[in-house]
Amino acid sequence: MVICFLGDSLTQGIGDALALGWVGRLAQASFAVDETRVTALTVCNLGLRGDSSLRLAARWREETDRRRRPGEDMAFVFSFGAADRPQQVARAAALDATRGMLAEAQALGRTLLITPPPAHNADWAALNRELGLGMLDLCAQLDVPAFDLHPPLAASAAYMASLAAGDGIHPDAAGYDEMANHLRGWQPLREFMGI
Repeated sequence: MVICFLGDSLTQGIGDALALGWVGRLAQASFAVDETRVTALTVCNLGLRGDSSLRLAARWREETDRRRRPGEDMAFVFSFGAADRPQQVARAAALDATRGMLAEAQALGRTLLITPPPAHNADWAALNRELGLGMLDLCAQLDVPAFDLHPPLAASAAYMASLAAGDGIHPDAAGYDEMANHLRGWQPLREFMGI
């Protein structure tokens, strides 16, 4: 199976001195459970720093098509939205782009969505939350499994401290550990990755 993780700098793992981010940590957990997955499971981290919802919508299909292999199942895990605020992407435009991506991805393989996490800046965090809630509504309409990452991280003093110690949007390695730990327990993702 090919699993494509699609998103922004938080999917890419910016701020993690170990260069794993949450995606790399989930891959490590999967391979630790079953070493045969190292060759049977292809994990593609297609996170890109600064990518807004609109920029991701413009690139995701071409990038995932290049990773498709005949006869092999494909899955898509979307996690984006944190870059929309600095790029002034309107919520309606972001949600339209999200709907288009999810609907198209569903026709190609199993599809999941993870909402944007909190930021240290209260205004930025509020916009991430508002967008995330809209994404959750879309996922309910489209029957796409979604994980709401914002509430558990916003309630975590350790995670919020990791943001404050850095640039306010990207956690350090410990923050990415926490993200991965929350996601590791999510059944739809566990089914993809065997963790």
